[in-house]
Amino acid sequence: MTRKIVRPLIFLQLIIAVITIIPSLAYTKEIVVKPGKFDHFIVSMPDRIVAGEEASIKIQAVDVFNNIITNFGEIQKEFHVSVSGSAAVKPAVFKSSAFANGALTVTVTDRIAETVNLSVRESGIAIPIMSKDFSVVPNKLNAFSIKGPRSAQAGERFDVKIIAKDSFGNTVIEPILGKNLNIIFKGNADPKIDMASIPDFKVGVCTIAVTSQKSGATTIEAKDLITGSIGTSDKIDITSGPVNSFRIFAPKDVIAGEPFEVDIVAIDRFNNIVTNYATTGSGVTITSSGKLKPFPSTLAAYEFANGQVKIDLRYDIAEDIILTVIESGKAQKGITNIIKVISPIPERYEITTPDSVVAGQKFKLKVTVYNQLSHVIRNYNLVGPDVLLTTTGSGMLVPDKIPASEFINGTAVVEVQYNKSESFAISASPLKQAPAPAPVAKKPAHAAKPAVTEPAKAKKAKDEVKKDKEKKVKKEKKEAKSLEITNVSLVEPKKKSTITIHIPNLDSAVKYNASTETAGGKKWIVIKVKPAVNKIDKEVKFDSSFVGSVVVEEDKKEKGTVVVKIEQIKPARFHITKEKGSLTVTLKH
Repeated sequence: MTRKIVRPLIFLQLIIAVITIIPSLAYTKEIVVKPGKFDHFIVSMPDRIVAGEEASIKIQAVDVFNNIITNFGEIQKEFHVSVSGSAAVKPAVFKSSAFANGALTVTVTDRIAETVNLSVRESGIAIPIMSKDFSVVPNKLNAFSIKGPRSAQAGERFDVKIIAKDSFGNTVIEPILGKNLNIIFKGNADPKIDMASIPDFKVGVCTIAVTSQKSGATTIEAKDLITGSIGTSDKIDITSGPVNSFRIFAPKDVIAGEPFEVDIVAIDRFNNIVTNYATTGSGVTITSSGKLKPFPSTLAAYEFANGQVKIDLRYDIAEDIILTVIESGKAQKGITNIIKVISPIPERYEITTPDSVVAGQKFKLKVTVYNQLSHVIRNYNLVGPDVLLTTTGSGMLVPDKIPASEFINGTAVVEVQYNKSESFAISASPLKQAPAPAPVAKKPAHAAKPAVTEPAKAKKAKDEVKKDKEKKVKKEKKEAKSLEITNVSLVEPKKKSTITIHIPNLDSAVKYNASTETAGGKKWIVIKVKPAVNKIDKEVKFDSSFVGSVVVEEDKKEKGTVVVKIEQIKPARFHITKEKGSLTVTLKH
């Protein structure tokens, strides 16, 4: 019972105590808590700072418990803010009075994507109050930087890097799809992408493989079809590969012993000219399918210029040949088409003799032979016929033939003698080879012939007379046909020039007259010969100080007449004599 009374009393006392306390709490004054002394700064900045764009950074002054000091301007202090790298900050110097409600905003700009350190220190104190790093990220895609080798070999694969860049040159690392790239090749090479597709960019870089089989120079252009961003590489030189073969360009027809132009070109396996053959090649050997070697038969590599060489080649005998060019010590080669080497035609012979000789005594005779191009036939000993010497006098010249083997570089010097004391001229002409006699067939055995009766004998005699007449007519026709002007030669002993007009079988039936004329500023001796036929189809030129060219042509006004025109370089007196087989024109200097 007592316990039941005590418990309510205790509870009542507690209630009275609480009621007593409540009035005292309701009337207590508000306590203001101020921040402590300045301890450091705290920095607030954007989550992403982009290159080339301004970023606002808030600096707040706080105490040790990071409470903002709203009256920071009252402490009257000066501070310096600095940034690393290529970043810039404004303002770089500020006073505490610039803070509003304990905060100050500075702006930072940086064109380079990099990590930047921002620090604030009090003036006069080297140790910063605060320091913080932040990253500047690249701006959006603006262009491409394309990096390739300075040179590459034709047919060899090489890599080209395409790097995504913003407007400040920073590598853009954001994803870019390779399928949106358009690749354009410019220049005289022919490069192609050597892969199935263009890969996507990884960390701002796309690498493509390229091959060009054609040599030359090229630039590579890349364009993003979404943004329109574009970029171009520096020039890339595509060089030729090693020599694989040779191309040879030669005429179809040449004259034996005469130089002819041959072009030799070194090419690689893709038909590019090997422009550096002079430094990488071994030189070439030139051979023929004929009996002789061409001259020259070897060429050094340094004679090639930009992979090509033009030479004068000579082959000394007449035959069909194929030229082969082979890399020295290697297998690379090239061949020509068939070249037809024809024999030179001895157009004229120049004879040099002394002014006077003694009958029966030997004297030296010099003969030089010229071809249809008026060039000395230097290989005459290989391709020419023997030379027949004839005179205009009544004596005998011994020997009267010069073997072709006596000619050295187109000139023969021989000793001859003449047995008559008289004035004469010597001319030279090719000795015509007599045709080989046909083999004589054995006569079949016949039965004995019956005796010829008298009427038969008379008929036979009549037939013989008829045949004699026919032979005589044929002989006369043959003689008439043989009055042909076949050659003109010049001999120049001292103080005179002797021009010989060769007319085989010349007889008294041939008439001639001479005159002079001036035409085109040149003085000519004009000789008309009748009846005669011209067999000289080209103008004959002499290497003389007195006689220029000789023109032989048919007279258009008078049929059967040939006009011989001799150009006089220097005026001189002349006379014409009819000799055995020729007309001789002598000019006295």
